[in-house]
Amino acid sequence: MTNVTATGDGILGGILARKDALLKRKMVIILLLALVAFFAITANNFLTVGNITNLLRQTSVIGIMSVGFVFIMIAGGLDLSVGAAIAMVGCVAAMCMVYADMNIWLSCLIGIAVAVAISSVNAGMILLTGMPPFIGTLAMMQVLQGLAYMITNATPVYGMPDSIKVIGQGYVGFVPVPVIIMIVCFIVGGFILNKTYFGRHLYAVGSNAEAARLSGLNVTKIQFLSYVVGGVFTGIAGIVMMSRIFSGQPKAGIGYELDVITACVVGGIAFSGGKGTISGLILGVLVMGVLSNGLGVLGVDAYTQLVCKGAVLALVVGIDCFQQSRAHRSRLEVKPAEVAAAQPSVTR
Repeated sequence: MTNVTATGDGILGGILARKDALLKRKMVIILLLALVAFFAITANNFLTVGNITNLLRQTSVIGIMSVGFVFIMIAGGLDLSVGAAIAMVGCVAAMCMVYADMNIWLSCLIGIAVAVAISSVNAGMILLTGMPPFIGTLAMMQVLQGLAYMITNATPVYGMPDSIKVIGQGYVGFVPVPVIIMIVCFIVGGFILNKTYFGRHLYAVGSNAEAARLSGLNVTKIQFLSYVVGGVFTGIAGIVMMSRIFSGQPKAGIGYELDVITACVVGGIAFSGGKGTISGLILGVLVMGVLSNGLGVLGVDAYTQLVCKGAVLALVVGIDCFQQSRAHRSRLEVKPAEVAAAQPSVTR
């Protein structure tokens, strides 16, 4: 009977989890449509082609960063240093071009390598010492913010070749290049998570690290690689940001980590790990993009925008916690008869 109960409870728990995920997805879609309808009514220029193009271009950096963040969160980690990391990436790549007269693409690769190095240090610090990811990456964020000002003497780096502008400001037809890069990142991220062993291992580790370890997975290696992959996408976002503002700005990216976390959580990526999809992330990124752009079109000041973003984050996390609590209570209330009905045949 014990085996029946465990198996039946797992089946019913899985059904409840899928129902909750579907309900949350529908709620995010409704929220997105409600925001679009609201801003379409209240802001005359919101639904113009020019503003929609601008909305997608503005969202691209957060979207690219979020793809990498998904890998870290699904594996059960967290990285608060991503905002400071893209500033460091932009400053290093700009300095390579301006002061060392390096090739544009080599400079960009060095910038991405810097982001990967930062993520690797984060992962090593967390995994080797057992330090909470929140504390470790918060410390790294402060270190990077200071280093960015130190290496640039607190001065933006100007004088890059005009050809670098194509990455952040160029177009292919009527589609901005940053949007194309973001879409490619979504596709690559979705493929890795859904079609590779590495993606499945990430979900296994994030869901239950001990069970994954007992099944033969190298949990430490998988968690380390999740940060490395996150660093690659953070580096790409840093290059796009640098190209878009056409300078290496030591203060670029401040506060972006909060936007990324909000987009991921709104998109259904679980803080506890093991849950989340790229399709859900896309919805979360669009919600944050529409909210920021719409408030900007209405002329709402930056401080009020922060209040709105914080309210959205609190609302979504509150709903998610309520659903998880309800699902947990439902599993505890499963009766033996219901379990037996869920598992009609038992191998003796």
